[in-house]
Amino acid sequence: MGWRHLLIRNPGKLSVRYNQLVIEQEEKVSIPLEDICSIIIEEQAVSVTVAALSKMAEHNIALFTCDQKRLPNGVLQPFQKHSRQVGVLHMQYAYSKPFKKRIWQRVVIQKLINQGKCLEFLNKEGADELYRISKTVDSGDSNNREAYGAKKYFQYLFGSEFTRRSDSVVNASLNYGYAIMRGLVARSLVGYGFFPCLGIYHDNELNKFNLADDFMEVLRPLVDLYVAQHIQPDDEFSPSIRADLYNLANMDILVNGEKLTVVNAVEEMIKSFVTASRSQDPSLLKLPELLPLQLHVYE
Repeated sequence: MGWRHLLIRNPGKLSVRYNQLVIEQEEKVSIPLEDICSIIIEEQAVSVTVAALSKMAEHNIALFTCDQKRLPNGVLQPFQKHSRQVGVLHMQYAYSKPFKKRIWQRVVIQKLINQGKCLEFLNKEGADELYRISKTVDSGDSNNREAYGAKKYFQYLFGSEFTRRSDSVVNASLNYGYAIMRGLVARSLVGYGFFPCLGIYHDNELNKFNLADDFMEVLRPLVDLYVAQHIQPDDEFSPSIRADLYNLANMDILVNGEKLTVVNAVEEMIKSFVTASRSQDPSLLKLPELLPLQLHVYE
């Protein structure tokens, strides 16, 4: 499984040779394709050969493109190559309403817990309130605890004047980090044969990543924690900030009592969703639990 995350921010060319990604800039560098998990191309003056794009899809490498503001605006995902693709599709269409409601309940509960942990790690008020809200989430979150908790959470996190609609470095950073998490979840879903457009809760027919949007919810507080810890309102949305946000993929996060990188935690989450889906048992879903920011150390 790939583990490298490449950030391309200077003009150049990407091609392939002997199953190696060749990056031609001021110098030429070759990296085994099997080692690569994701690539972000921030620079507009980068050319990518069709052969390279094909090999990236073959190796399930998430390739992010960025707009003029250097915010991710697209991700390359391969056509599904799962050995039992039709079976997975039938399984997704056959989910019962109670199963989907219980899965979403678990996602919302863990998201609220992670939001509480984010506030706790920052020594901010509100953690206990988020934990209390998490205990009131019913099947399918029919009482909309997620939205209620989010409103309280962002007030505690960034102050009562904060709004997600403002054009600020904080929101740009949040959007950048969320886009990375979304792409990593979509990558894993495709690898396990899921159609990301078929969500558990999100069901916008114009959204190709409804299922990814369902499962990335538990990862949002990781991005929030970095932004609240490291970014000030008058900061510039700099290359170093973007690099740090991308590097969140290598941070520690807890799954079933084990510290994993975010990428590996996403794999475990989606793998457990496969098990839960086959048995129709939502309790088998393993969701990541937020930890203080720390790069993963391989033992």
